[in-house]
Amino acid sequence: MKPIVARRQRHRRRTTLAASTALGMAVIIAGCGQPREESASRAEPVELAQANSTSGSATPADPGTPPHPATPTAHQSAYRVRSDFGVALNADGGWAGAMNEAVRVPADQPFRLRIEIEHPDTAGTAGPYRLEWRRNGGAWDAVLAENFPQPAKADELEFETPPDPAGASWDWHQGDESALRWQETSAGGHLRFEPGGDAILALGRHDVHWEPVEIAARLRLPAGASTAGLVFHYRDALNHHRVDLEAGHGLHLVQMQDGEETRLATHRYAVQSGQWAELKVVLEDAETTVEYDDEALVFTERPPGPLDALRSGVFVPGGSALELRSVTIEGLPRSPRASIVAGAFRHGTDTADLLAGSDRPFAGGAGVSFARQAPARELPAQDDPASHTEWEFPLVIRHFADGAARNETGDRFEFRVLDADGHPVPAVATAAVTLEVPAGHLGGTFVETPARIGPWETAGGDYYFLMEPAETDNMLMAVKSSDGGASWREMDGEHRPATGDLEGFASVLDGDRIHMLHQTSDDVFYHVFLTADHPAQPDRWAVRDERLASPGEPPTQVADLAVRSDGSVVGVYGGPEKIRYRVRSAEGEWGPESVIDAGVGPKLSGPMLVRGRDDVIHLAYTGEDGTVWYRQLRPGGELTPRRLLADGLGTGTEEVGALVPLTYLPETETLSVIYRLADGTLWERRIGPDSAFSETVQVTRRAVVQNAVDSDQVGADAVGHGDTVHVLFIEAGTGRLFHTSRTAGESWTEPTLQVDGAQVQWVRGAVLGRGREQPVYGYMYDAGSDGGSGMNRFGTLPLLTQAGD
Repeated sequence: MKPIVARRQRHRRRTTLAASTALGMAVIIAGCGQPREESASRAEPVELAQANSTSGSATPADPGTPPHPATPTAHQSAYRVRSDFGVALNADGGWAGAMNEAVRVPADQPFRLRIEIEHPDTAGTAGPYRLEWRRNGGAWDAVLAENFPQPAKADELEFETPPDPAGASWDWHQGDESALRWQETSAGGHLRFEPGGDAILALGRHDVHWEPVEIAARLRLPAGASTAGLVFHYRDALNHHRVDLEAGHGLHLVQMQDGEETRLATHRYAVQSGQWAELKVVLEDAETTVEYDDEALVFTERPPGPLDALRSGVFVPGGSALELRSVTIEGLPRSPRASIVAGAFRHGTDTADLLAGSDRPFAGGAGVSFARQAPARELPAQDDPASHTEWEFPLVIRHFADGAARNETGDRFEFRVLDADGHPVPAVATAAVTLEVPAGHLGGTFVETPARIGPWETAGGDYYFLMEPAETDNMLMAVKSSDGGASWREMDGEHRPATGDLEGFASVLDGDRIHMLHQTSDDVFYHVFLTADHPAQPDRWAVRDERLASPGEPPTQVADLAVRSDGSVVGVYGGPEKIRYRVRSAEGEWGPESVIDAGVGPKLSGPMLVRGRDDVIHLAYTGEDGTVWYRQLRPGGELTPRRLLADGLGTGTEEVGALVPLTYLPETETLSVIYRLADGTLWERRIGPDSAFSETVQVTRRAVVQNAVDSDQVGADAVGHGDTVHVLFIEAGTGRLFHTSRTAGESWTEPTLQVDGAQVQWVRGAVLGRGREQPVYGYMYDAGSDGGSGMNRFGTLPLLTQAGD
């Protein structure tokens, strides 16, 4: 499930919505009641060792003799940090340091914070507690519940097996489980709601601790049913909203207020009985958006009054029926500097007594997993009720966050506890950690469906890479390293391109300029970044958001470009059925658009370009029938006839990007074209200076991953060095990254393992240090973000020590 924000900006990542009308009631799916995710109190911390401290640097008291406040108030008596994120909640191990010790934690690597709170001589309730954080002594802010590395907030009810007889997945507010039946089918079965004479209303049960903003249901009206639908913003039986499906007529947005039903909007649509479709409702910025049948119908309304909650489900009036396959609720994901993530334990799991900061009796506590606050616990009522509790929070601190915010090595993060009234709990020692960004760690997220994106090396030895800060905040960043790839920071962020939606993307370094081509769902854009080598405007964006085409949305966004010796640019990009290209002159004028293979089959995608000798542009691309085609674009504008280079590629929609970036070897004037066949293996064909095709040569016996994360691309990269082609590839099933190489006339070397213990999902690289004694294959890889962020890393592979070089 992709995050809502990301899906709104990216191909195949969209939101939808829906509702239904009738005189009865509905099945409702309810998110748990929890506080809204706004910033908490900004009050200064109160510490026992240093009253009213604003620095958070109080000296911890002796943990064996914690001080007691003069007034009977709870206080934090100890904390401890765990580095072993997967250890059991109540295991006494996996600690990063001693009690009350501010340890170092790596960026983009979750850790756990355990806090002990001592309670005064009064019985009552402990909590619910929340956390705040501050960075380097700045302002305090709420610690939100935002997961990592995939930030999605989604909870899906899938009905793959018959529901239990008691209907435990539903709370019935009108009617009962006698209206619910399971229907087994070859597709796995589904629920059928058939109430008879009276309408039904049942609330589905979702165990979530965040506020939903979207509901999606896979449903249909069975034959003979007239109307039913989705209920949302449910407050009670007399106050809620619906989107009703009416067979043969359309969709209606309905408001029920104080028992009076009002139809707010009607949209005509041929709703077909017996046809499965997805119906979605999205609440955002006082707007309600409804989408139906794969966005065949989309409309947005602004109902009166704020809709600030999404309790939802299905409505079925008497005499009708509704069938349901799944229901999903989603929240709005974010990627803040620090957040509470899902832990290796269930939210609310009881804690044991592990910390030794208090000598008072232990009274419980809980683990907090992907929730904004800890659950409350009742303290024991006894003659001497003084006690202590323990609470554990799984946390992450990101290197890059929303807004391209960047945390750095040495940053000090402090955490304090707020009580049920939002007041800071005094502390013997403020919980603190110091951030460490490991060498070669970038974090952030890959641009989707990339051709070449770096790392690029300038004549001055700086490295550049193009990426996004977070899956939830799509923006193009040019990040730079001046220390051989050890550390990275964004350049000229205040002037970055405005266009997000970073899907089909390619770049080329030419002198002191990085040229980029970028296809969104609707348009194609060109950007230029000036590197540190530029004499007048180093490290600056020079061209931003220059739109060159609006070809209509292709099945997969794809783009590549090449730069000729005169500074002209050739750009190729996708269209609904064919790929197209345009040429930008050295003076900055785009020529007319040309459609490749117009009027002949098959449908095309997956183009790759590279410049060869005498400014000849080599072009390879894939057909939906599993073919690979090759052409040349000559300097005078001539496009040579297409030639079939290979067949036997996969024909699925996720297999169009079967080409590895093209590699041109200037020393032998040879082009290497590497592609993935349907069985997952890589194969190569070389094209010499006489344009003759070589025999096909198998590159890998291991299957290589395809479409690892919403990319429609093969998980491999290739570069040329001397007369040798080097390939990095991701093994299907394991996510391990391997290297192999081949010199002309020889066989591909036995693959050597480069990255293990990570589910690698993207890889792109380039030769760095050309002309030096020890050049390397520098590469960026995603170490397993699952479409999220925080896992981009830089690695190198020496090129002169590989067998076969």
